[in-house]
Amino acid sequence: REHNRIADELAAKNPQWGDEQLYQAAREKVIAEIEVITYQEFLPILLGSDALPQYSGYDASVDPRISSSFASAAFRFGHSMVSPEIRRLDANGQSLAGGPLEIKDAFFNSTPISQDGIDPYLRGLASHEAQELDEQIIDPLRNMLFGAPGAGGLDLAALNIQRGRDHGIPSWNDAREALGLPRIESFDDPSLRDGAGAKLAEVYSSVDDVDLWVGGLSEKAAGGGLVGETFRAILVDQFTRTRDGDRYWYQNQYSGAALRE
Repeated sequence: REHNRIADELAAKNPQWGDEQLYQAAREKVIAEIEVITYQEFLPILLGSDALPQYSGYDASVDPRISSSFASAAFRFGHSMVSPEIRRLDANGQSLAGGPLEIKDAFFNSTPISQDGIDPYLRGLASHEAQELDEQIIDPLRNMLFGAPGAGGLDLAALNIQRGRDHGIPSWNDAREALGLPRIESFDDPSLRDGAGAKLAEVYSSVDDVDLWVGGLSEKAAGGGLVGETFRAILVDQFTRTRDGDRYWYQNQYSGAALRE
């Protein structure tokens, strides 16, 4: 919708432009908007206000590719923030008849959207606060993922752990060491969330065995953000490289009034 809104504006201002030129110009602007929202609004909350270094321009020597530890573990922190229901709101912010949709009934099920339209779900998602980032996830993600709605399914936590092992990403402690962080020496380490160490000790014989996704979620928030220091280090590295290694980054594309807009 935003792409089409911008394309309509550009078409009105530039009637000589063809479809391809309109498409590319609108696409460029939408990408810039997403980058601004991500780096100026989302990441300061997630990582702390001063986590990323200031942008100093495109650097051709920077590798912007996504690390497996980011994709397989650190950026999956959001699985702990999912709520068990999705609000459905009308244009006045009031719930539709029948109330919210339980997320266990939403997996791979487009019927409610075909019945209600997409707008009530977008309004509901936009108004909903995420759950706290911690080492817990809701039961529908643990027991009902990928199955037919309401019929049971798989365990997202188990999938995340196995994916990390399949990808050969480092253990929690090995990742910490590679990132320049001190190794965790015991399940009583003060960097762990209250009670998390005891839970880890029930299933891991050593802190050196803890999987990266599990250990990262078990850490207390660091740096004024939401994630612990291990995930914070991985995320800072990734989002810095993603920005600095992108020659189409919006601050490298726009200047003056266009950049301020």
